[in-house]
Amino acid sequence: MVGKVVIGALVGVLVSVGASSAQQVEVPREKAGVVVHSQTVAIVETSHSSPPKVSIEQMRQAGALAAQKVREENHEIETDASPPDSPAPQAKKQISANAVRPIDRPSHESDSAAAQPISFSGQMAFTKLADGFDLPVGKPDGRGYYKARGMRAQGHLGEDWDGVGGGDTDLGDPVYAIGDGVVVFARDCHQGWGNVIIIRHAYRDGLGVRNVDSLYGHLQKILVHRGQAVRRGQQIAAIGNAHGLYDAHLHLEVRKNIAIGMSRDKFAQDFSNYYDPSEFIASHRHLQTSGASYRIAMNTFTYDSRIHWDQLRNYSHARTGGGSSESAYALKKAVASQSATAH
Repeated sequence: MVGKVVIGALVGVLVSVGASSAQQVEVPREKAGVVVHSQTVAIVETSHSSPPKVSIEQMRQAGALAAQKVREENHEIETDASPPDSPAPQAKKQISANAVRPIDRPSHESDSAAAQPISFSGQMAFTKLADGFDLPVGKPDGRGYYKARGMRAQGHLGEDWDGVGGGDTDLGDPVYAIGDGVVVFARDCHQGWGNVIIIRHAYRDGLGVRNVDSLYGHLQKILVHRGQAVRRGQQIAAIGNAHGLYDAHLHLEVRKNIAIGMSRDKFAQDFSNYYDPSEFIASHRHLQTSGASYRIAMNTFTYDSRIHWDQLRNYSHARTGGGSSESAYALKKAVASQSATAH
């Protein structure tokens, strides 16, 4: 539209100039038409009769009128809705509609895990990519220990590892990091947990670099601190009994979801958030790694900030004596297996 207004104004001025000179304009026949936006403006020969003269002031007024038309056209393009075939105005409106806004903060009154984004709080750490994973006791293959209880969705979300001597014979035994990583949690949680460590690992698989958390519970003592980088097979703790609540054993969890922390009730208690620890370790014993450091988030536990740890008490009811017939059966099986191997 702007082009039409400008061309029209220029043609008007040219015709006026030609008329004022009272001369015949000769145009070759093959150049007699000029195509502008699929419309032909014909330049015709002027007659020999003298047309009325156009003053310079009238020409200035005509130019001012043309300029005004251009300004009006530009104003319409910027403010009115643009047609579908006008990408530039549409892009301008899209940028305006998608202006940057502050990120919404998660509501502290909502208990929906799906509605809670992971908050990193700007705290980052660096770790080597794990070159593989081992069992946390009797390294690297759990020799001298047995899996007293396995993982069960909607129930026991990890594994319990006991010494083959039974009872408290493994109290104070070393607990090792299952792989290279960074300690993201280390403290006494009281209740049925006792001392707990959580280590975050980065490892490479076919889909790229992933993170996984390993949790070590019921510890007698903690030998590492939050933010500390640890190596595969490094001693991080000693086996405990949750302040006397259980017979000594290690509770181990491996989590896909690094937002869980100590708030397990806020998340689905199944294989969508957890790995079977033994299966994960067995399938990731040897991994490719470049030896380079990888950045991980430290502060991903959305709900743990609401827990007042120092106000919690230790559970004090009687010991379970190892927990169940499942534990006793596992012990007999483990001892028989190791005896057969020894012979």
